[in-house]
Amino acid sequence: MLSELEGLTLGLLSKHGPCTAYSIRQMLKEAPSSHWRASAGSIYPLLARLEKDRLIEGEDDPADGRARKVLKLSVAGRKKLKSWIKHGSDADLIAQLFDPVRNRIFFMEVLGKQEQLRLAQEILCGMEEHLHFAHQNLKDRDRDADMFDYLGATGAVLACEARIKFMKQVVKELERQS
Repeated sequence: MLSELEGLTLGLLSKHGPCTAYSIRQMLKEAPSSHWRASAGSIYPLLARLEKDRLIEGEDDPADGRARKVLKLSVAGRKKLKSWIKHGSDADLIAQLFDPVRNRIFFMEVLGKQEQLRLAQEILCGMEEHLHFAHQNLKDRDRDADMFDYLGATGAVLACEARIKFMKQVVKELERQS
């Protein structure tokens, strides 16, 4: 089974057609979810592995003087992508609620009361800023041109709104304790 980052990468190649490693990296950097790191240290080895496994194919771009490679999804890669998408209903995936901020909330007792409140307020402020970005990203989507792109961006907005609701509750509780 593909990792999430492998599946996303194959999906980007499927959706956007042949493109360079750099353009894949940029798409991941500009996504409304910062869960995926688009560092060169993670993307380039991943692409090399996908090419070695024959899930993508690379061709040198003769028009480019820098010897860059144009990547495209192979037939085997499309088959793996379809399988990865279909496993979206697996119970383990549905139950995943990974949230690194929430993970830290569990252990905030190691901080002083003022540190707890200050951190929670900073997180809330950052989440509200990110919500603005997510809304802009959604606004830039054309519902009719690519419904699934639009729905994915809608999901990012709704997830961000839920996290903000949670953080407002955390701040409220910490203010009550102070």
